[in-house]
Amino acid sequence: MKTFFQLLCIALPWPIRRRLLNSVLGFAIDPEAHVGLSVILADELVMAPKASIGHFNYVGSLDRLHLGVDALIGNFNWITGISSRSNTRYYRKKPNRRSELIMGESSSLIHRHYIDCTDRIEFGRFAALAGVRSQLVTHDVNPISCRQSCSPIRIGAYTMVGTGVIILKGVQIPDFSVVMAGAVVSHVSAEEYSMFGGNPAVRIREIPKTARIFARTEREVL
Repeated sequence: MKTFFQLLCIALPWPIRRRLLNSVLGFAIDPEAHVGLSVILADELVMAPKASIGHFNYVGSLDRLHLGVDALIGNFNWITGISSRSNTRYYRKKPNRRSELIMGESSSLIHRHYIDCTDRIEFGRFAALAGVRSQLVTHDVNPISCRQSCSPIRIGAYTMVGTGVIILKGVQIPDFSVVMAGAVVSHVSAEEYSMFGGNPAVRIREIPKTARIFARTEREVL
């Protein structure tokens, strides 16, 4: 129903489409926010002023998609999830699981990424998933117990993740950090102002606290 309705009104002028999405689907999209040619099947969508979702994104059956002020989801991203309201056989041992993507103020998820929101994924303020083809995966299979499990992922405030990175369930990347291109992150230290890289990713060195990327006042890097 949500897919059909959104496709039906996708060619309408944005001010009209926004009102329909809010009134019919119960979304909460600010008048200054914008959604391009994308399909959003989340139970709840909240978009603050100047938040933006670009074109040709697919957002599956999440419990919640929240974009803070000036947060950005670019183009051609595939964002999946399993709503906690669904009658799934999986993850019953985790009753408090929430399928959510929470993007803080001026955070960004650029283009052509795969985001698995089986469990919560959170981007801190000014956090950025740059480049293309990164994967954030919040679930896996335990080969010993032969059971699936899930844990949240968090990308810290002002942290930048390079292109082609894989981040696995339970990873909490600290604030003010950089993850190098191609890294496979299964766990990291909690030290801020760090550069992480490799497979598996490790802390490579400290980044100066004076690095300008950690003092941004605008989302876009020129």
